[in-house]
Amino acid sequence: MSETAKHRKIAAPYCEGSGIDIGSGGNPVVPWAIQLDLPLHAYMTYNATRPDGHIHFRGDCRHLPFLDGVLDWVHSSHVLEDFPDWKPVLQEWDRVLKVGGFLLVAVPDHARFRAAVARGQGDNLGHKHVGSVGELRAHLSATYHVFMDDFVSDSPDEYSILFIGRKHSLWVSP
Repeated sequence: MSETAKHRKIAAPYCEGSGIDIGSGGNPVVPWAIQLDLPLHAYMTYNATRPDGHIHFRGDCRHLPFLDGVLDWVHSSHVLEDFPDWKPVLQEWDRVLKVGGFLLVAVPDHARFRAAVARGQGDNLGHKHVGSVGELRAHLSATYHVFMDDFVSDSPDEYSILFIGRKHSLWVSP
């Protein structure tokens, strides 16, 4: 099961209108998502066992190919933790989002992810940031009305944290 599949039912109702799924791997949160993923050579290195899905744009998620404030929603599942500093990445995602739009970001909880790896789940050595419940709320609460910042299920084995927030103003630096 993909990381997005774990929270698709929670996230999909917020994905109305035009939006982007960053790092979709060809399996977007909703079928109408604009999909952005790594350039093909990097994608195939990072996703060697996953077939190449239909991706609309390939490139760096820190430089999105959209004008300011044009998207109704931005979704990303298990991408943000690959950056040591979340602030510039979140600023770029916020830049393309309309006021009133939704930001949906899933990241792994570091301790629970390490426990899952110890139980036999595949590891991801690309993680550069240790995530935890409430961290995205702390970064974004000045700009977003927060609907969710918690694990996607009550299972103690669940490591995915889902943040859902509605943008109420322009970016405010924490």
